[in-house]
Amino acid sequence: MENQLVTILRIARPQLGSFVKNRFEAEGIECFFTNEGITLGSEYNPDEVLLKVKPNQSEQAVKILLQIHKDYDLDKIKEDISYQKLKKILVPVKLIDDCIDISIYAMRLAKKINAEIKLLYVYPNPIVTENVKHTASWEKHVKLELLEAHNKAEIKLVEFSDTLKRQIPKDLFEAVQVHYRMLKGTPVNVITDACKRYDPDLILMGITQNLKKSSDFLEKTILNVIDRSDYPVLAVPCSVKFKDISALKIMYATDFYEEENSSLNRLLEILQPLQKEIYCVHIDLKYDQQHRRKVAELNRMLTKEYSDQNIQCKLFESKNITQGFYDFVDENNIDLISFSKIKRSVFYKMFHSSHLDKLVSSDKVPVLIFPV
Repeated sequence: MENQLVTILRIARPQLGSFVKNRFEAEGIECFFTNEGITLGSEYNPDEVLLKVKPNQSEQAVKILLQIHKDYDLDKIKEDISYQKLKKILVPVKLIDDCIDISIYAMRLAKKINAEIKLLYVYPNPIVTENVKHTASWEKHVKLELLEAHNKAEIKLVEFSDTLKRQIPKDLFEAVQVHYRMLKGTPVNVITDACKRYDPDLILMGITQNLKKSSDFLEKTILNVIDRSDYPVLAVPCSVKFKDISALKIMYATDFYEEENSSLNRLLEILQPLQKEIYCVHIDLKYDQQHRRKVAELNRMLTKEYSDQNIQCKLFESKNITQGFYDFVDENNIDLISFSKIKRSVFYKMFHSSHLDKLVSSDKVPVLIFPV
């Protein structure tokens, strides 16, 4: 079939996969990584994936692979050092229309911060676990079900890549490396496991128009990924467009924990190429004089240790945490909200409540959460 992918290489070492991928992408060949997904009881194995390409690019890919075999000892090959400076963004996608906008947002961000993008499609396991007698005929049926699900997912992913390519400006598409991974399983499990192999600087998850209405998605996917992941998660509402502005205005919510310093440093590192105005904001519910002293101390520290950055700490009075966020965002034209995943933090507790949907959809501001 036209949209079926062609397997070029079975990869057992991430370094080899990264090296070959970079060579292919440098020649304009789109790369797709999958697990076979047709073995009974098979799960995602981070140590073995298949590198696939579109049929019309398979001949060129084979020629490049043969040249690589000729020029290099594959057992000693390491990740291409020319790509080591690229940051990495993992973008889980559902392959629905709204995901085009999220992908474009991710690509514009990647272009600004010098990053590559991996679009991850997780398709469901069609086999429901039951207490079934494993007869030969039953196992044959399961294998056919798995193969059909895998082929349908593969076709859907290729169609999505073609649609994305048609809708992205040529200069943007050529400026950002984008490759695809397709894996079978539960989204939360697959996303967190894939991170262990890919080691992204950022997980970008879109809250699309079709998914905003689903509390199941919000609670079981985004929140669980944040809970289980050791990587920063950026939740982006579907209606938000990446702003090509002179300075990004960021609200960094603080509860005055020392651990937040590491998150601030990671925020600065990820967004290093961008001009930024950062407001370290504490929502003061009790008009506490002690909090005013802490803000003054924090401003002295910021002046001393971050003199090259435009950062200031503010106390913002409000009777409600969520309303405090809304009001500060509106009054200061904030483009991004960020805070740390400290479980004893008020902000983290708020994130785990029903306020999340309001926070990311009503004000239409992306939310970036850092693990500490």
